Amino acid sequence: MNPLDRTLIKKLALVLVLKLVILTVLYWVFVRGHQTNVDGDSVAAQFLHNALNSVNGVSP
Repeated sequence: MNPLDRTLIKKLALVLVLKLVILTVLYWVFVRGHQTNVDGDSVAAQFLHNALNSVNGVSP
């Protein structure tokens, strides 16, 4: 392996580590802690409504 290959590998590794750090920070800032409450009955009703409309040829 020549020196240019080693330099390229080091630069690629650095970029990957930086991306991982940035993605982790973005996750902790924007995603972690946010929760959505889902009611199973309303989801089932929505799916059944869409399925019945597609069977009957009605577009939503």
